[in-house]
Formats: sequence, structure tokens, C-alpha cells
Amino acid sequence: MKEKAIKYLFVLLLIIFLIIQIYPVIWLFIASLKDSVELSTTPFSLPKAVTFENYKNVLGDGVIGGYMWNSLKITMISLVLILVLSATIGFALSKFRYKHSKKIYSFFMFGIMVPVQITLIPLFIFYSKIGILNTSMAMVLPQVGFALPLSVMMFVNFYNFVPDELIEAGIVDGCSPYRVFLQIVAPLARNTMITIASMYSILIWNDFIFANTFISDSSAKTITMGLKDYVGAFGNVDWGATYAAISIAILPPILIYFSLNKWVTSGMTAGATKG
Repeated sequence: MKEKAIKYLFVLLLIIFLIIQIYPVIWLFIASLKDSVELSTTPFSLPKAVTFENYKNVLGDGVIGGYMWNSLKITMISLVLILVLSATIGFALSKFRYKHSKKIYSFFMFGIMVPVQITLIPLFIFYSKIGILNTSMAMVLPQVGFALPLSVMMFVNFYNFVPDELIEAGIVDGCSPYRVFLQIVAPLARNTMITIASMYSILIWNDFIFANTFISDSSAKTITMGLKDYVGAFGNVDWGATYAAISIAILPPILIYFSLNKWVTSGMTAGATKG
């Protein structure tokens, strides 16, 4: 009887937690379908008359499309660099034996402890001097740099469970280290790659701190910065358009998460047990 009570309590807490997590997102989509009058009078009720006017106004000016393209471009370039660099670095640190491999690995692990905030002013001054402020590169470089430590650690932990005999067999069969990595090791690391890609695609897409620091030109703004455009003079906000814009902005991360959730779970648990 006691075990059943604990089980029901756990399920109840889980349901409450899910409601707390999901309700703001559902409310956001519902609010985006209301007109301004209904939003101001009954903000927390279901819409009496569903309207897509907010979406029409947001998409009609074409500005949000440019912001989303900038975010997509930065996200894709960053992900390619993160995956290529961390996968190869992790393989070298895990399977190659050389003098300073442990020190190099420790250097990457130290990067996990570095707060992003303390690097903003030095990076801003550096980017200003080399002339890459208000460019995609100003966003890509810090995203890749701060993603590498954790990504390298995840790949090293996975590669440690790949038998050395498998790699040695490939070498004996005449494969170069590059071919061993591309044709034998990389396919095995698919779940880890998808986990890292899904995790950082959401983080990079939602980034505000780097965009707010390094981007001021309207043509280079990302979607997170573009949402500030709906705050008008004297702090007036077009809430209907704002909710519609936010709904559009969060759709890609939601789709990425639910479409890759199966592989993310597998990647997170990979290496927990050997074999």
C-alpha cells in the first residue's frame, strides 16, 4: 500500500511538473491567435474568435524572415565546425598515444569552467580591432569555442568504449587513420553527434548574449534580437505581434527536439555501461 501511494505521488508530481513546463508554451500560441482588444481584456482565456492577423502582420513585413535566416546560417555553420572539430579532437585524444594528450584534454575541460560573461568585453575589443563585428563570424567563433569543451568530453567518453582491437583491425587491413575514423568510428558515434547537434542547435538558435554584444546592425540581427523590434516608443509593445513572432521563433527548436529526441536519449546514455 505504501509503495502504491509513493507511485501515485510521483505520478502526480510529474503531471504537475509537465503542466508547469507546457502551459506557458500553449498559452503563448493561444495568445498569438487573439486580437489586441481580447488580449487586453481576457488574456488567459481561450480566444472567442481565432484570428491570424498577428501572423499576417509579422510575416508580411519580411523582416522576421531575415532574422531567422541569420540565425539559421549561424547555427548551421557553428554546428558543422563543432561536430567536425570535437569528433576529430576527441578521437585523437582517446585513441592516439602521445606525450601531452592528458594535458591537452585537461585544457579542454578547463574551458567548461570559464563563464561566458567574463569574455564578452575582451572578445568585443578583439573583434572590433579585426573588423568582424556585425558579421556572422563574430557569432560563430564564440559559439564554437564555448561548445568544444563539453563536446570533446562527450566524444572522448564515447570513444573510450570503442575497442582498440576494432581500430587495429582496420589498420591491419590497410586503412589509414583518416579512413578508420570516417568509415569505422564516425558511424558508431552517430548518436553522440546527433545529441551534440540537437543540444547546441537549440542553444545557438536561442542565444541572446553574444548577439546583443557583437551585433548592432539590423541586417545582421538574429531572431532573438529581432524580437526586441516589437517594443515601440516609450516601451509600448504590440503584444499580439510579439506573441506571434515568438511562436514562429520557437517552432524550429521544438521541431528539432521532438524529431531527434530518440537519438538524444540514446546518445546521453551511451557509455553508461560497457558493451
